[in-house]
Amino acid sequence: DPWSDVVIGVSVGGLEPMDQMISPDLQAAQGTLEATFPDKMVSITDTTQDRKKIVARIETPSTPPEYVMLNVDGAKLTRLGEAYPGLKDVPMGRLQATTFKARDGAEIPVYVTLPPGDQDIKNAPTIIFPHGGPESRDEPRFDYWSQFMATRGYVVIQPQFRGSTGFGKAHRLAGYRQWGKRMQDDVSDAVAWAVKEGLSDPKRVCIVGGSYGGYAALAGATLTPDLYRCVVSVAGVADLPRMIEQEKAAAGTARAANVNYWSDHIGADDRAAMEAASPRRLADQVRAPILLMHGRDDTVVRFEQSTIMANALKAAGKPYKFVELKGEDHWLSRTETRQQMLTELEAFLREHLGPGVN
Repeated sequence: DPWSDVVIGVSVGGLEPMDQMISPDLQAAQGTLEATFPDKMVSITDTTQDRKKIVARIETPSTPPEYVMLNVDGAKLTRLGEAYPGLKDVPMGRLQATTFKARDGAEIPVYVTLPPGDQDIKNAPTIIFPHGGPESRDEPRFDYWSQFMATRGYVVIQPQFRGSTGFGKAHRLAGYRQWGKRMQDDVSDAVAWAVKEGLSDPKRVCIVGGSYGGYAALAGATLTPDLYRCVVSVAGVADLPRMIEQEKAAAGTARAANVNYWSDHIGADDRAAMEAASPRRLADQVRAPILLMHGRDDTVVRFEQSTIMANALKAAGKPYKFVELKGEDHWLSRTETRQQMLTELEAFLREHLGPGVN
């Protein structure tokens, strides 16, 4: 609670995460909302100080979010608006949540979004879509990236590789100092699993990611170059030692914790390992065409990371395209930039991965 600092609820992880209210009045409000919107995810996002008015987000993986306000006195419900009004009644992809076994036997959670329709999907063109962070996770909510790709006819696979949050402390800690190693193996193993399941065509797999996911995409292009037909990195890290140097240079006292965190997570005391896991230093291994996109004003992953990757690819004579997103930050906050990114992404996938499932 922002006014009292009292805990009023908890977020529960797992394949089907949820918010569980502890406060009795909010429990009652959530119950009312869930009864009103059966089979949808209800997330309380804000309240008045007296909790008489409650704002909630209502969605499913295939239904864009809408916001409603519940007036507790009289239980009057007001629809405030839709997050994506232009997508109303547009058929969306179908999400499935499951797990697969990694090469060492570990169970890895994974979300699969299938193209719209009720048809059986077999041997389809596929996009591996690792999340950012890497201490983060995907959730079975509406995701505009994955839905965009699914509505273009591609199977979208989001592996919750080790290092991801929301699946227990051991799963999260297993990602430490595993850039290009265990975390990347889990992403690669998602491809092998999808092919074995008959879901994906092994000759038509592309990897797409942003931030850490962009790093995973570039690592896929350089460490497992035969696995992917094309690669897309949005604001991805290309050189680990350079990232640490950039963090230190920008640190001061305000960002000292950032330096300590990344040094520990990546393993800055082992420069040889960092260099061996840096895609920029492995550009000669690339076989698939690469699309780089990066916000010019990114303060989280510096624009230079994509610049040095583009320069390395050019020097190695590898196919690539570099799109500068002018005036943009790490999160692609501007509508125009998101549209530009998706337009570039769609054209690149169509050229190199081919058309999706009709």
